[in-house]
Amino acid sequence: MDHPSLSPGLIPIQPSRCVQQLKQEGRPVLLLSLSLPRLVSEDRGAKRINRYYQHLCDRWRARWCGPLYQRACAAERAALDASRPFRPWRVQVDYTLTLQTPTLLSLFWEVREELDAAGLPRRHGDTWQLPWGAPLSLRALLPPSSRRRSAVLAEVARQIRERTSAGEEQYHQDWPRLIRTRFSPEQFYITEEGPVLFYPVCSIAPRFEGTPTFSLSALAGNEGTFLPNAPCNQPEKAI
Repeated sequence: MDHPSLSPGLIPIQPSRCVQQLKQEGRPVLLLSLSLPRLVSEDRGAKRINRYYQHLCDRWRARWCGPLYQRACAAERAALDASRPFRPWRVQVDYTLTLQTPTLLSLFWEVREELDAAGLPRRHGDTWQLPWGAPLSLRALLPPSSRRRSAVLAEVARQIRERTSAGEEQYHQDWPRLIRTRFSPEQFYITEEGPVLFYPVCSIAPRFEGTPTFSLSALAGNEGTFLPNAPCNQPEKAI
């Protein structure tokens, strides 16, 4: 299959935003805010990426405007029946661009759902190879080895020991086990310094530490170029 040629410079990114207030008998019960990237380009890869984020947007709106809205209405009615105040539920998806080059696009997006109480933010990382619009795996960014996973976990453990020794951060007592059981090679994005692995909030550290992140630049060894070490037309998910 012929690959499209790279366009000079960077593809403009225009956020696709949706802000909506859902009401019950004129009273707001659910406030939603959704922002995801949209590439301003007619390239095949850009269209593929845009379809992915449009599908993502449609999926979250279907959840919020359907089952979650019905739950919010029921919660508001229960609060009124009990003469209790009701605070409208708030839900949000937003993204942060972490790296954009003519050949790579990387970002993370987070979901926040504040219902009866503030929920945990859930982070998701996406890295794309341009111009094809193919997902790039963490495996493709690390040197070929049969022990990639062990090397990644050893680097995470090293950084945790360094941070806890300096009194900078706190982790759960059984973090050596948790970093293995809660590890996912899909939980990463790229910055100018290199790949960054992250763990869900509360998975390996207390909630107040937020989303634990760990730089893997020492393992990648690409010195800022981030050229993949494996073909990306058929991305690999495991490492």
